[in-house]
Amino acid sequence: MPNKTGSSRSRRSWYNDRVIPLLIVVGAIVLTIIMVAVSATRPLSTLELVLWQVVSLGLGLYGSYRFGQNGARNAAQDIIRPHARAAVRRILSLRDSLYRLSSRIEGFKSQGDDRRLDVIQAIVDEQIPNSRYAVDDWRDLAPKDVEEILKTAAEQRGVTADGNPDQTHPR
Repeated sequence: MPNKTGSSRSRRSWYNDRVIPLLIVVGAIVLTIIMVAVSATRPLSTLELVLWQVVSLGLGLYGSYRFGQNGARNAAQDIIRPHARAAVRRILSLRDSLYRLSSRIEGFKSQGDDRRLDVIQAIVDEQIPNSRYAVDDWRDLAPKDVEEILKTAAEQRGVTADGNPDQTHPR
């Protein structure tokens, strides 16, 4: 069942990003046309001219600002997306290495009682959550791309969608 809240939010975002700035710019153009039509029928006072120009300029600038803001946001997402995908793949690779290293340390610890291995294990165990946090940071910037990569990793590497080892699939 589709999420109605997300669909409504998407529609509202589209409306705020596209329709409102367009209406503002069209309003500035219409206001300018009205000003020209009125000035063709009678001379405008200095106050009328200044008010028409200030309102028309203000609407035009604000509408242009909103359009530019939306364009810049979309361009930034397009620039970040490939970097996010590559970074998440590297993070997942490093996380897999940490899990393999942790397994090897456990194997060495079972062979002997070396306290240095406990220190190394603690360091490795501390880095694993950091890799989760790094993936979450990239998820904030490119959520759809990160989810797609995590899903692919889950299928290929036998890990869960959040990148943790899947205990149901042995490696």
